[in-house]
Amino acid sequence: MEHELNELHKHISAQGILVQDLMSGVCRELDEWNQVIGDIQEADQNLENCELEEPLSNEEEDHKRLFLENIDVLLAELKVEEALEALDAEERSHPELKGSEDTSSTEPSSYKSAFLKRKAMLEDQLIEITDQPLVGIVELKKALSGLIKLGKGPLAHQLLLKYYGCRLQKNIKAFFTLCSSYPETYSATLSNIVFSTISLTTKESRLIFGDNPTYTNRVIQWAEWEIECFIRLVKENAPPSETVNALRAASICVQASLSHCSALESQGLKLSKLLLVLLRPYIEEVLELNFRRGRRVVLDFAGTDESLPLSPHFASPLSIYATSSDSPFIDSGMRFIFIVKQWL
Repeated sequence: MEHELNELHKHISAQGILVQDLMSGVCRELDEWNQVIGDIQEADQNLENCELEEPLSNEEEDHKRLFLENIDVLLAELKVEEALEALDAEERSHPELKGSEDTSSTEPSSYKSAFLKRKAMLEDQLIEITDQPLVGIVELKKALSGLIKLGKGPLAHQLLLKYYGCRLQKNIKAFFTLCSSYPETYSATLSNIVFSTISLTTKESRLIFGDNPTYTNRVIQWAEWEIECFIRLVKENAPPSETVNALRAASICVQASLSHCSALESQGLKLSKLLLVLLRPYIEEVLELNFRRGRRVVLDFAGTDESLPLSPHFASPLSIYATSSDSPFIDSGMRFIFIVKQWL
């Protein structure tokens, strides 16, 4: 009996070990199965994500390709306004396209490089518009506004000053064909041409670029340079400095130019001091030479006893009061009037 109980106990123990081994194997198989199932599910999820991303990537590439093709067509047809609007809209949709390529940072995308290349081509077309000899003010303003939108404000302002500088030179050149007919009013007319152009340029600069101090200072520098050219032209084309015509022309030039400078002060341009500094040597030269001429006339007439011819306008009134005893005084008066007429 005892022997049978021992055998039964051994059998139960063996069965327990077997059951434990079986349970351990089953758990291990379940863990491996769960891991395989997880890997399969992850792979399926990645596959689904790839399938979703691929259409989006293809759609984005198609958009970029079509956009660049559209810009190329607009540039080829010189439709700068439409090209500018398209580039601006694309930049708003893709902020990363703004700015220039920076080789020191991360490598720019091929699309950004292509985008900036088209942007540079548009800039060149706008510059070409401003350089056309017969470009009108309306077309000029549109081109300058386009350059400002492209972030080229300083370049646009430089082109504005260049346009009005060329326009001024053309007006002066056209005036030169007539200036010989009006030697005394030459400087006044030239002053009007120069200062009216400066005034117009100042107004247009303020309308397009606002009251930016940087652009205002550039206008002032440009105006000062044009005034220097104006004074040089006055000296080169004025009558000989020792003549009475030079004296009249100089006085008219000073009066007209100072009047224009006074008007420009309301626009923020104070040019009177510069004008006087530049004109002073010329005015002093004209006054000095005319004074010497007048002194020579006085000395020449003082050394002669010849009677001087006088116009009837002055001779008739004086002859009414002329007597034999007054003849020396009358002769001196006639000499004085003749000298004044010759000098002035």
